[in-house]
Parts: sequence; C-alpha cells; structure tokens
Amino acid sequence: MTADPDSSRDEPRVDSVGLIGAGRVGQWFVTNLADADYEPVVFDVDPEAVAAAVESGTVAAESPADVADRAKVVVLSLPGRETVEITMEGEDGVLETLGSDQIVLDTGTTPPSLDVRYQSICHERGAGYVDCGITHQGPGEYDDDRGPAYTMFAGGTPEDYEQVRPVIEILSHRHEFFEGIGNGHVVKAANVLRATCLAAIAAEVTEFLTQNGVDPERVVGLLEWNIPGAYFGTEYRSAEGFEHTTNADEHDTGDRGFRVDQQGIHTRMRSSDWAKDPSYALAIAHASNTYVPLLTAAHQTQLAAENYGAAVLDRNLEFNDPDWHHPSRITSVYRAFNRPQEEWDRLSRRGGDEESD
Repeated sequence: MTADPDSSRDEPRVDSVGLIGAGRVGQWFVTNLADADYEPVVFDVDPEAVAAAVESGTVAAESPADVADRAKVVVLSLPGRETVEITMEGEDGVLETLGSDQIVLDTGTTPPSLDVRYQSICHERGAGYVDCGITHQGPGEYDDDRGPAYTMFAGGTPEDYEQVRPVIEILSHRHEFFEGIGNGHVVKAANVLRATCLAAIAAEVTEFLTQNGVDPERVVGLLEWNIPGAYFGTEYRSAEGFEHTTNADEHDTGDRGFRVDQQGIHTRMRSSDWAKDPSYALAIAHASNTYVPLLTAAHQTQLAAENYGAAVLDRNLEFNDPDWHHPSRITSVYRAFNRPQEEWDRLSRRGGDEESD
C-alpha cells in the first residue's frame, strides 16, 4: 500500500499529536505538523530544542509522560534503542500515562524485537503501536520550507496503521505499509544495508582507479555510474573536515563535538552516529541468521573511517579529507590508507617527539 504524496489533504485528522524528540528530524516534523494546522505537544531533553519547536508553533511538555497524557498520537523521533527504552519505560515515561485509544508512532532506529515488546504492552492497555522507519534517500526533492522529502516504512497491524496514517501522511513525502510489527524498521535496515555497501563500493573503485593513474571521474562519466563527485580528487586541506564536523550548522539544535557513545564506552564524534544504523542492520541479520558479508565488511570500513576522523584532532592529518564526516564518505579511509609514506613518517616522528616530552 503506497500513499500518494498529496493524499494527506484528503485524510481525516486525529485529535492531537505529541512529539518526543525535537532534534534535526523532529524540527522538520514540527514544521510539517504546524503547516497542517496542528499544535503538537513537544518534549526533548534539550531545552533549546524545545524552545526552537515552540517558536515554530508547538506547546512544550514537561516529560514524555506529559506528552502521552495530552496527545492522541505520540510520535517518537529518537536516535536509538536506549533512548526509546528510557522514553517509554523510564521515570515519567510514556507508559506511565498512555491509555486506551492512544497510539505510539516510533520513527527512530529501533530493533524489531523491541517493536514486538512495545506493541504487546500497548495492546494490553488498549493502545496501539506502529514502527515507522524513515529515510530521506527516496523520491522527492528537498524543500527549503518543509525540509527533506522523507519516505516512511510503517509496520504493525492494519488497525493501528489506519489510526496513525493521517499523521504519517503529514510527516512523509510518501510511505508504504508493510503488515507485521517490526517490518517498518526491517525495511529501513535494508535501505541502510544497500546504502552502506554502495558507499564502500564507490570509495573502493574510485581509489582503485586513482592509485593506478586513471581519472575516476572520466570513467564514471563514460559508464554513467551513480557515484557522487565528492569521491573524486586527491586534494586534502589541513583540518577542514574536522572543523566542519565540529561546527554546528543551521539544522543542528546543539553544538557538535566529542561525546561518549550510547553504550558509554568510546568517545566518538557526534557526527559519526551514521555508523550506528548499519550496526542495527547487522543485529537484525544476526538474529534472523541472515548472511550479510558485504554489510559486515562495509561496516568495518565505516568504523575505520570514524577512527580516522578522530585522528584529525590527535595528529592533525595534513591529508585529511574535508568531507570525511558525511555518511557516504567512506572514501576518506581508503584515501588515508593510500597516502604517501612520507606523510605517515611525519606523523610517526611527531609521535616520537611527543613521547620524549
């Protein structure tokens, strides 16, 4: 079941909408809901994100429980499993106040096993739950006023889906319903799998050509390969990539920089979260005993690219790729491995000098 991009105009309205998570994606949700004449109730742990949402036409809530107490449809726009679990089951969480005839729409990156758990809990109390993967890598163009043309993949029961469909129509450019709880997030994981492997292939083939003296841009043009221009070229400008990564842009609700990852184990760049989604896809594959050797290899390359990015700060790599931070720029690690030996020697000498100090 594929929805027409403009069909939201003919859809019935829901009584009220709440949004938990007012970050990069959440702010665009706010914009689209306000354009549809909703005044959503919004909560985020970041007060500045809530303030920005209020300026766009929302009402601030005190907690996830407060959102669920005031909204018919509760939309989750959260980064991962840990955040979803805290939001749903933690102190002042959604489940403290969620009652019958309400519904939760989870648009984050949640494993299907957790979708199954929350659907069961919601159904026991007469509420609904729909998992809804999201991507901007679908049809449609970016709009300065409405943001990315999101494609959504909804999973759950037909009854739950029909309840929340009017909201999905507002938030997405187009969407498809895949009956069965967790299926929306499985489709998202499949899309991530494809994008991750294609990025690794693009990086590898362009570096292969470059290292063997052939201009990859000419080959890509000749064969009409769909490889972005950022994969071409061998110019590296000081630490521009690192500086670009740590500077917030107009779509960020907070400063970028180093932070501890969600497991509290490693310190990584905030912008390196894009390597998280393939790890979810791998977890789904392992749980279903699905053979995914290409994704496994490509994900390892992503992790190497993260470490390369962190080294920009540690070692001031002069051959740094200014676009290394971007989700599709796995090419940076290939370039790093292929740089002249003299540059690695320079880094080695610098490391020795630091140790002697």
